[in-house]
Parts: sequence; structure tokens; C-alpha cells
Amino acid sequence: MRIIGNGVDIIEVKRIRDAVGRYGESFLERIFTEKELKAARQHNSFYQHLAGRFAVKEAVFKAFSQKRLSFKDVEVLNDSKGKPCCSLLTGEKERFDVHISISHIKNYAVASAIITQEDNQP
Repeated sequence: MRIIGNGVDIIEVKRIRDAVGRYGESFLERIFTEKELKAARQHNSFYQHLAGRFAVKEAVFKAFSQKRLSFKDVEVLNDSKGKPCCSLLTGEKERFDVHISISHIKNYAVASAIITQEDNQP
């Protein structure tokens, strides 16, 4: 296994809250998948949850550096044990694994992403 790249992002929760206040559902639908929004709406800390997911997407973009991905090409959900997991919703999903970590406090969310690839992949 080899590391393709790593990325880190931090965001103020207020930025997400303000964007939703200003642009409403159109902002949410442009950035997050239906599954991400459904999961976020089940959390008491809706904006913190979304800020963490937004930070993951930005960290993934940085880790890939030159790959062209859109926000909805990257999906962040939780597995059955509650661990955040990241999937690529493009043809790249078979070629790369994305390892993430998310943390947030009242005003900030931070995320890291490491992209790996099996040695036998092109």
C-alpha cells in the first residue's frame, strides 16, 4: 500500500450556519449527498456535523491535489459502529482508499484525509 496524499482542513461552524441561512437548501444540496443530509438531520449538533463533513471533503481535495472532484463526489457517512467513513462516488472508488478523521468543538471542525492505493494499482 502506498500513500498518494494527505490533507487537513479546519472550518468555523459559523461559516456553514451562515451559508445555510443565506442560501438555504440549495447550498446543502450542492455540497452534501442525500444520505449525508439525512444523517446530519438526525444530530442535535446539525451545523457542527455538517462542518465536519465539509472539512473532510476539503481535506480529500487537498490530499488528491490535482484530481478534479466535486463536493458530491465525496460522501462521508458513519459505519455501523459510528466511525466516520469516506467514499468516492466516482470511477476512482475502486482505485483509492480514503482514511479520515474528524473532530469538532463548539465553533470549529477539523478533518484529515489520507489517500492510499494498493501497490498493484496503476
